[in-house]
Amino acid sequence: MKILSKVRETIFKYEMLRGGDRVIVAVSGGPDSVGLLDMLCQIRCEFEIQLVVAHFDHGFRPDVDEFETQFTRSLAASLNIPFEVEKAGIRLRTGGGSLEERARRARYHFLEQVMQKHAAQKIAMGHNLNDQAETVLMRFLRGSGTSGLSGIPPCRDGIIRPLIEIRREEIERYLEIRNLKYVTDASNFDTQHFRNRLRLKLIPELKGYQPKIVEILGQMSHIMRADDARLAKEAESWIRQEAGGETCGETRIPIPAFRRLPEALKCRVLRHLLKETTGSLRRIGLRHIDAILQIASGDKPQAQVNLPKGVIVKRVYKELVFTVHTDSEVKDFCYKITGPGRFQLQAIGCCLVLEEFESVCLSKMAPSPGVAFLNADRLVYPLWIRNFRPGDRFVPLGMTGHRKLKDFFIDIKIPSETRRSIPLLIYKDTPIWVCGFRIDARFRVTARTKRTLKVALVDIC
Repeated sequence: MKILSKVRETIFKYEMLRGGDRVIVAVSGGPDSVGLLDMLCQIRCEFEIQLVVAHFDHGFRPDVDEFETQFTRSLAASLNIPFEVEKAGIRLRTGGGSLEERARRARYHFLEQVMQKHAAQKIAMGHNLNDQAETVLMRFLRGSGTSGLSGIPPCRDGIIRPLIEIRREEIERYLEIRNLKYVTDASNFDTQHFRNRLRLKLIPELKGYQPKIVEILGQMSHIMRADDARLAKEAESWIRQEAGGETCGETRIPIPAFRRLPEALKCRVLRHLLKETTGSLRRIGLRHIDAILQIASGDKPQAQVNLPKGVIVKRVYKELVFTVHTDSEVKDFCYKITGPGRFQLQAIGCCLVLEEFESVCLSKMAPSPGVAFLNADRLVYPLWIRNFRPGDRFVPLGMTGHRKLKDFFIDIKIPSETRRSIPLLIYKDTPIWVCGFRIDARFRVTARTKRTLKVALVDIC
């Protein structure tokens, strides 16, 4: 039959199957999935594949759903094919997103479980060319870019769609010729749903202008998919070269290099990084991408965009930082230092070690970010360790005059959200060491110093 030849061509074109593959066939009982199962049965010896039927009961229509389950079970038994079924459970009643989205996640989760149980290599779905055209048109009306207009991928992540280039009318003719029964879902004719209105009203109207609108939309998705793949490849290559890599749940890219990219590639880089950060691009729209582009091209050295699912994109001076919000914000802390010794700073997960010496040769004071040498002659205990507070001022070593600590942080490009985690060694309300960065010039060790205080910030052990 001609339709089987077209299915073979699609399988070969997209390299959907390999000899010895075990394939999970998602069968709802509708015409597309019944046709798919029968066609795969027709060619399974040729491709040397094994089949397993999987049916997911959404539980939306108790009477009809049970009938579909029994119909599919009988169909699998008549073909002597293993059958797996699951009724919708807690995953469908809880979680984020719409009911439709939760149902989709639950269905795919079930199919992946069946795939693992049977050590299968592929999951076959019954999407056809009309589904492709409807998807492309629906996304066009919603303002999608090249990724959205690429439509339904024929083959991705182990999921294959052998009917994706076959029109629905061809499948229906095949079922008629083969005298195959199937279940008709009445909800497919409910025009309250956007996709149904598009399929039943808009596409027939468009056929009056272009009789081959379904084929043309399918062809457009193929063109967009090729363009999208090229852009994605270039974006991933740029990210590998320029991104600082993921550290502490953050990914950073340099803004100067990002600004030099073509506009189309900028958007692609952002989409890729957001997908890597959150796992998907669902609920991420053009307005979110535009907001990130604005902070990257603007003059503010620090800015932030809050996105769905807790994703945060920050501009930190010359970098864009992609991260996911957590509840790990550092709270106010203050520890009393009564004299030399070791003090645990639980709030920031480190220790402060203080040692006093009668005198220290200046040349032996090796510089280190985690160690400071202070003039103990000018100090009286207790000292304090706390985090930054508005109004803190000190005299940074190497500068003249008092300076607000906030301005000092800005000068050395410390992100605002990081400042509260930096401990300050305090003497009489004055920061004498911004730990890891700078001491107060008035407490530096000089040739006249008789007692030296060595202060070190170390890991808790």
